Amino acid sequence: MIYDRLKILLNELNISQRQFATKINLDPGYFSKIMRGKVNPPDRILLLIENVFNVNKDWLENGVGEIFPNQGVSLAKKQVLDSIDTLTDEQIDAVSAFIKYLTE
Repeated sequence: MIYDRLKILLNELNISQRQFATKINLDPGYFSKIMRGKVNPPDRILLLIENVFNVNKDWLENGVGEIFPNQGVSLAKKQVLDSIDTLTDEQIDAVSAFIKYLTE
């Protein structure tokens, strides 16, 4: 069932139901109903999940294949890139210097 795969996805992403729902602009109460199997998610919600979290459509909808498609950017790299948006310029400079140090 799709809610079983969503539970796996939340575990893989290491986020709560509330955080997950917020990231796709979905009411947490409605998402809770999806997670309990009370409501089937509409196609637009599945599409949001696929796009926002880079999830393999076949895995999400049918349980076929890997959770995350191989597109050259790992989930860890994507999370690092996403977190950069929350940093100040000073923090970005510090991270940049650290990366330069690691790659020398």
